[in-house]
Amino acid sequence: MGYKNDMEDFLLYCEITKQYAANTVRNYKNTLERFGQFLTTQTKVINSNEIDIQVVNKYRLYLSQTNTIRKDKMNPRAQSYQIIVLRSFLKFMIKSGVRVLSPERLELPKQRMRKIDFLTETEITKLVHAICNDVTIPEIQKKRNKALVLCIFGSGFRISEVLSLRADQIDPNENQIMIQGKGGKIRPTFLSADALEAVLDYLECRKLEENPWLFISFSKNRSKIKSTMKALTPRLVQLLIQKYAKQLGIYKKITPHTLRHSFATKLLMEGGDLRSVQTLLGHSNLATTQIYTHVSDWQIKDLHSKVFNKKKPSLEENNE
Repeated sequence: MGYKNDMEDFLLYCEITKQYAANTVRNYKNTLERFGQFLTTQTKVINSNEIDIQVVNKYRLYLSQTNTIRKDKMNPRAQSYQIIVLRSFLKFMIKSGVRVLSPERLELPKQRMRKIDFLTETEITKLVHAICNDVTIPEIQKKRNKALVLCIFGSGFRISEVLSLRADQIDPNENQIMIQGKGGKIRPTFLSADALEAVLDYLECRKLEENPWLFISFSKNRSKIKSTMKALTPRLVQLLIQKYAKQLGIYKKITPHTLRHSFATKLLMEGGDLRSVQTLLGHSNLATTQIYTHVSDWQIKDLHSKVFNKKKPSLEENNE
């Protein structure tokens, strides 16, 4: 069997047996097709069992030197993802009884701790005020945008998670929502009091709207057929958040994920522990949550300041 057929079997396994989310399967497909194209154009490899460490190393060099569709170099994290997917594919092949390169031989480069951009609570408040005072959009869009920002900041939703919420999941008497996150994992999330109030206010404003999704587009070009109605897109959410951040003179790299970072940062600054934050964010691995050690660094600095920068007693006080 050739590499292409093996790849299709693997994707089917991910979709049917592992029950991975559609986005995950699509990303795996794109990644493995990229590798397949490399095998076709840069090597003589046809079958999966012909892939050896020299081929993989050549591919890694190829990734580091090839421009992306945005005409820039692929960053190290993206390169690592390509290898992670390839390792999963090789594990599947071994499980299927095919003798292939051991995935353990594909080492990942040590990742540098990346800098996390987040908004302070004051900046979030200013962002919400800017939304509410926007005279260029209808009232219902103001209410939607306010509810959207407060939901992500107050619950730590991924953008895909918040946009997959249905209106019927909101209970005025209950702030807990069960959502399906990455890998099909179900976890409880909780709406803050401000977020729940904003969502209910928004739903009251669109009570005649039959669209099943919670956060919807009000574009004149949107479909009027209920069965084809769609939620907002991540790109539209990113653009609206960046619009208000720019108005406020906030020049950090602001995306919907920045609000998720802000949620985790606030929890830790208020005394939360990494394990609890891991659960609320839906991280499978605690190591993923450890990107928020910038908060621990801040707390350590604060502790050092309290201990060593406190006012020293004067000589007169010592002699009393």
